[in-house]
Amino acid sequence: MVTKTQVDNAFAKLKAAGYFAEQNFWCCQSCGWNAIPEGVDKVVFYHEQDNEAWDNYGCHALSDKLYLAWSGDCREIREILESEGLVVEHDGSDDSRIIILP
Repeated sequence: MVTKTQVDNAFAKLKAAGYFAEQNFWCCQSCGWNAIPEGVDKVVFYHEQDNEAWDNYGCHALSDKLYLAWSGDCREIREILESEGLVVEHDGSDDSRIIILP
C-alpha cells in the first residue's frame, strides 16, 4: 500500500533536489504547466484530476495509478520516488508521464 506520507516525503526530496514539485497542483495538466514559473526547467506535479487516484481524495492510501507530469531528468525523479519505497512505471520517454503504482 502506498501512503500519502511516502509521496509527501518523495516530493520533499524532489524539492530539495531543485525541482518545482507540487501535489494537487491546479485543475488539469494544461493549467498546471501554464502556472509553472518562468525559467523553471525541473518540474514534477500532479493535478486535481490525478488526485482522484487517492482514496478519499488524498487523505489515506493510493487506490489507483498516480500520473506525474514532469520535466528534467526522469532517472533522477524515478530514483527519488523509489527511495521512498514507491513503485514507479515509466518508459524512459520525455513524452510520457511517470506513474506511481498503488
